[in-house]
Amino acid sequence: MNVLDLIRTKLIKQKRLNDAQFLMAKSYRGVPYVDAHHDDPPQQAKTKHLTYRGQSYDH
Repeated sequence: MNVLDLIRTKLIKQKRLNDAQFLMAKSYRGVPYVDAHHDDPPQQAKTKHLTYRGQSYDH
């Protein structure tokens, strides 16, 4: 590995760590956050009656 690869790898690692810390901090500052892999999305109380190509459904 050359020096530029080492620097680039270090910068990528720092950016990923910063992004992860930012996402984890969202849950502690009152912003609703749903992890697509581990959490169920919050259920909406209101449903809409929609139609797509003649088929009706509630969303």
